[in-house]
Order: sequence, then C-alpha cells, then structure tokens
Amino acid sequence: MKNLLNALVITLLSFISFASYAGGGQSTLPLYYVIEEPFTINFLRQSDEKARYLQIKVALKSSDPAILTSAESNLPMIQDTLRILFAEQDMDTVKSLDGRSKLQEEAYQRIKAIFEEETGNSNLEAVYFTTFLWQ
Repeated sequence: MKNLLNALVITLLSFISFASYAGGGQSTLPLYYVIEEPFTINFLRQSDEKARYLQIKVALKSSDPAILTSAESNLPMIQDTLRILFAEQDMDTVKSLDGRSKLQEEAYQRIKAIFEEETGNSNLEAVYFTTFLWQ
C-alpha cells in the first residue's frame, strides 16, 4: 500500500511539474498588426495618361507584443514611410513577382528601421501584403 501511495504521489507531482512547465513559458505564437487603411498609388504619369493603380494592404508579424503596441503608436510614421516607398516604385517593376518580393523586403527593412529608431526594439519578423491589386 505504501509503495502504491508513493507511486501515486510521484505520478501526481510529475503531472503538476509538466503542467507548470508547459503553461509557464512565454508564448511564441506569432501576432499580427493589420494596417486597416489600404495604400493606393496612382501611376497616371507613368502609363501614358491611362489610369493605372496599385492598392496594397499591409500586415506586420511579430512574436513580441511590444512591436504591435509600437506599430499602433507609430502608425502615422509607418503609413507615411510606406506611402513614400510605394510612390517611388516603377509601374513595370511592381507588376512582376520579383518586383513585388523586393518591394515587400524593402517595406520590411524600412518599418524595422522605424522600430529600431523609435523604440530600440527590432523584433519585427515579417511584413505581408495581404492585398496587392494592380489595375
């Protein structure tokens, strides 16, 4: 009976230890901040006066909640930086898959630089274009 009781206590302590270990760690699930307002760029001057538009919606990814809080508090700076970046683009470049990938990487670098400058935190993991419409 004593051996059974010891085995039961050891098993119970094992479960408690495992549960506190599994639940006590910091969450590493990715978090997202979606910039609700889409960016719309007019390429009228580059397109022989034909109406050409690019519309992009952007989301930021990080496992660090402080980055998402920083994104909200620095949203005007992020939006301005992205508008400038998108307006600098060449119409023919953004139509290609390679051009879109380079634009996405440049957006990531510029936003990450904002976080580093404003907060000293550069834990931004990715920038996603959740909408990328070319017309």
